[in-house]
Amino acid sequence: MLDKIVSFSDEFDMLPKSGVVLVAVSGGVDSMCLLEALLDISYGCGFAISAAHYNHRLRGSESMRDEAFVAEYCKNQQIPLFTGSGNVQAYAAEHGFGIEEAARQMRYDFLSEAATKIGAKHIATAHTADDNTETIIMNLARGAGALGLSGIPPTREIVDSQLKSLSPRNGNTVTVIRPMLRVTRDEVMDFARTRSIPFVEDSTNSLDIYTRNKVRHRIIPLLKDMNPRFIEAAFAVASLMREDEDYLSKTADEYISQHASSRTGGCAMNAKNLAQLPFAVSGRVIRKLCGGSLSYWHVRAALEICKGKDPSAMLSLPGTNIYREYELVFFEKNEGKIGTDGFLPIFPTAGEGIPIPGTGLKYSCKTALRNDIIQKVNNSVTSFMFKKNDICGRIVIRPRYSVDSVKLYGRKERKTLKKLFIEHRIPARRRDTVPVVADDAGVLAVYGIGAGDRAVPESGDMVLRIDFEFI
Repeated sequence: MLDKIVSFSDEFDMLPKSGVVLVAVSGGVDSMCLLEALLDISYGCGFAISAAHYNHRLRGSESMRDEAFVAEYCKNQQIPLFTGSGNVQAYAAEHGFGIEEAARQMRYDFLSEAATKIGAKHIATAHTADDNTETIIMNLARGAGALGLSGIPPTREIVDSQLKSLSPRNGNTVTVIRPMLRVTRDEVMDFARTRSIPFVEDSTNSLDIYTRNKVRHRIIPLLKDMNPRFIEAAFAVASLMREDEDYLSKTADEYISQHASSRTGGCAMNAKNLAQLPFAVSGRVIRKLCGGSLSYWHVRAALEICKGKDPSAMLSLPGTNIYREYELVFFEKNEGKIGTDGFLPIFPTAGEGIPIPGTGLKYSCKTALRNDIIQKVNNSVTSFMFKKNDICGRIVIRPRYSVDSVKLYGRKERKTLKKLFIEHRIPARRRDTVPVVADDAGVLAVYGIGAGDRAVPESGDMVLRIDFEFI
């Protein structure tokens, strides 16, 4: 087993030449054997060993027994030990997690903080080849792709943004290493018997109330009947899948780097080009841009947005909105809501740089005498002047109404705003945030489209001037 750990660690450059390796120790046979193995290996490699134990408080007196056992063992072996605990059930209820996910997150938060305190750059966990196989089967049952079928990664970096005690400016990382990932559980048990390594049993491991236990006790024995070396075969498959995943993931990263343009809250790229990529690449591009855990059907639905002919199609996915704006497809972070409710009407007053909430624009308003010095703005789409004497009632800046229409300055026919928005290729999702300048008689001007043919000033007239610009 030691030879397997050393060769696997060398393959993935897991163990340092100096410094401290923090070993996560639950008290179970896997983690106790990992602690013993790394102690042996450390003597000839130059690194030191510390241990960390997290009490999840899920098994009452048994959880306290495990903590006391690990503490006593580390004391006798003179191994520095860091302990922590937390209320997993309360944390799961507060954050909407399952118990297993909440326990995992709290445990890794503790391990990360403990590693940071002692300056350890490596956290060793006791995942075995059997754990890896169980994970692969569980991911297969969920319909996972290559990433899920790659199983547990041999190493994983926890960047400083995930470490509560580190500043993002430090550029620090802690690497989780799994030196026993090629070792089977049978080999671990043989090692424990040969070395007389003490350990404690988790009583919940025998209960089939958890999915992992069902896989361990029911499914894997059947697969071993078909192939006694199934655990090794699963490891080989996972290694092949991981290599494929790494290559395709890098290809997707390169495509994003070359073709995505940043936008506020997200990014955009050409929809047709994305849809024409091989699915192995386009699916990964979509998953990376969405940043969430998407199912196969989520990805397919996103690609339909790219392939379709609807220039204003929309799709809401976990954490992300996807929408078309003619040739472009946008990926925008959200909280599960697509679209907009427009903005509240504003009655303009004299002043500069007044924001219009929900539009990304601000306006300026002033009264002036129209003469040859003042720039002619009749043909502008962002600045408008209106003859004050021809304004009916009170002027307002508001979203469009369904009945709105306007005859633009210099045009022959009146058109609805809906038709004008389509002609000017203004996406449907943005139409409710386009400022419309109107009075009691109707539309005077539309931002981005132009002014109407009513209340048009001539030289010498007193005018109301409204200018729009981005905030």
